[in-house]
Amino acid sequence: MVPQSKDVNKDGFIDSDGGVPKSGAMSTNPSSTYVGAENFRAQPNERLIGGSLSWYLEDSGFPVTLNACKSKGDTYGWKIQRGGKVIQRIATKKLAKKTCRTTVQLPEGLHSFTLTVTSGSKTKRQSMVANISHYLMVVMGDSYASGEGNPRNVDAWLNNRAPSFDPYWDDDQCNRSVHGAPAQAALQLERSSKKTSVTLVDVSCSGATMQKGILGPQLRGMKSQIEAVNDLVKGRDIDAIVMSAGGNDVGFGSILTSCALQSNCPLATTTTPPLSAYPTMQTGVQALTAELPTGYSLINKCFTDSTCTGAQNQSLPGLSLSPIGQVFLNSYPDPTRSETGSTCSYLTISQEDFAWAHDTILDPSPVDPFMYRTTQGRVVPLTSGAGSLNGAIANTTQIGWKPIMGTWSKTGTGSTGHGVCAGGQSWIFGLTGIFGFTSGSFHPNPVGQKKISGIIFREMVASGF
Repeated sequence: MVPQSKDVNKDGFIDSDGGVPKSGAMSTNPSSTYVGAENFRAQPNERLIGGSLSWYLEDSGFPVTLNACKSKGDTYGWKIQRGGKVIQRIATKKLAKKTCRTTVQLPEGLHSFTLTVTSGSKTKRQSMVANISHYLMVVMGDSYASGEGNPRNVDAWLNNRAPSFDPYWDDDQCNRSVHGAPAQAALQLERSSKKTSVTLVDVSCSGATMQKGILGPQLRGMKSQIEAVNDLVKGRDIDAIVMSAGGNDVGFGSILTSCALQSNCPLATTTTPPLSAYPTMQTGVQALTAELPTGYSLINKCFTDSTCTGAQNQSLPGLSLSPIGQVFLNSYPDPTRSETGSTCSYLTISQEDFAWAHDTILDPSPVDPFMYRTTQGRVVPLTSGAGSLNGAIANTTQIGWKPIMGTWSKTGTGSTGHGVCAGGQSWIFGLTGIFGFTSGSFHPNPVGQKKISGIIFREMVASGF
């Protein structure tokens, strides 16, 4: 199979056909003028088509290379059959090093291939049956899927954290990048076998929630992610959906802001939605956590039914899963522990607040009650009866999904932590800035994205890919 997730310069990231800055693509200030869009050539640092598609899905099928190079003779030709009928004949060609390979477009499924080689007056034939296998992989969800904090030119920022840094994204509106872990996992899947190819459709968007992003418009002028995928795949069966969803639903941004600005943040009243609607952060997080299973079930309807209901009660087109199709929901990594496994204290966020986040929001089996110690030394029991974010993700096995819990367990358990205070062991950015490039704060850094991509890839392989 000809690779469809392409990496021309072998830098570990998918290239595509959406154009590249005219100059300085990997610098701190890339050109705002793009060149080379849709020239049908994958080039290093190019952007995804429309911010979403790694390569073209052709109605005629997928490119397959027929290789006669080990044969000896004067000429060769191919006959291709499907279901007992001849569907294509490759005209006789001279058998030479430069001409011994032929690329054809074929639909998925079993095909019979017959190679005929002639040498003078002699003719020899050899047949084989092969399965044309292509994986259509869709990425949906929030900033932990989109690659937030990891624009194409992230290395330029890491080497020179200049305030003038201009991040170069595959999609500027969504801060989406093929440096994101799911996109890297797609490339690993592509490279894992020469007998399969992979097309990546990535509509994930930083800030997305289940209602405002996946099932409904996130920003004015945007479609829901369900609709965006449908527009791109046009009814084709999807083999794998990789999602990150739920963090913004329980108030990821509100939690970080409040804990950075207020002491005893679980007991404080937040000033930003969605948690500002509740008397304390703890009551709000628990109330919103209790709603997660309903949200996951509503999304699942879009994967099992021909139509589903959107956030505004609109009818959405259902997405079709292939016979091997699976939904992978990634857990959230732990930003709270140091390289020695101890609890972090970072900037204005105390160890007590990090311990609360670890034990009640991220741990799939949350401590209940959690005994929270305030700055005054008072111990307050906090109930976690509604469960936790990663616990709700783990429970999606009940609707047939495959939760990827390794992202949590590799960071949140064991003797080594990978949080914001873990130094060289950190998988998570701390504060990336007060001004300018601030959005990467508390998101996976390049090391984390690479590690998490491996976890996603291994889970997909273990599930049959």
